[in-house]
Amino acid sequence: MNKLLYIALVVFLFAASCTQREESVIDLSDIIAESDRYKEGEQKEVEVENPNDSLEILLDNYAENGLDVASITVLEKKMFPDRFGPLASRSSQLNFENDTVLFYNWSFADSAKTINAFFNWMDNFGTKHTSIYVGEEKKLQKEPLLLFVGDTSLIYIEARESLSQSQWENYLKNLGYAIDWNFVLQQRKWGEVKWGE
Repeated sequence: MNKLLYIALVVFLFAASCTQREESVIDLSDIIAESDRYKEGEQKEVEVENPNDSLEILLDNYAENGLDVASITVLEKKMFPDRFGPLASRSSQLNFENDTVLFYNWSFADSAKTINAFFNWMDNFGTKHTSIYVGEEKKLQKEPLLLFVGDTSLIYIEARESLSQSQWENYLKNLGYAIDWNFVLQQRKWGEVKWGE
């Protein structure tokens, strides 16, 4: 008797599980609220100024501040600090007569975001993901570099051959950046990073 009851229960459960249920499809818009800035299907035309005019202004700016830049290329490559939501960023390749310099500039909302981006970058620097402690003298890469850390800005400059720290400090000072940087890192080609303030 127990066997018959057991078999009847198994057959009932099997039959009940094989019946078709009506599937309910939920649209993603039912779950997620619509953005205030962007409405679905709405497209905005962005007015783009002539990039050649902007580059000419930058070339004039560099020349006025003692940097004889032959040409400028705007870079699309993202760097590690771009992960931390800067308010603005600028990256360009500056071609001099005898060297090429990469210039990156990030502006953050406050000093906490700037320092957070900087320390995280120092834990994972470059293509080899090198980690460096504050004050540690260590080779980060083979190319010379300068890294200026202000209250709300990070400025990274890399060259193929050499960099003059005083020349770039003067340039940044003429642009209106504070001269009292929180950190200044300098590395000569094939050298070790030197920390300054």
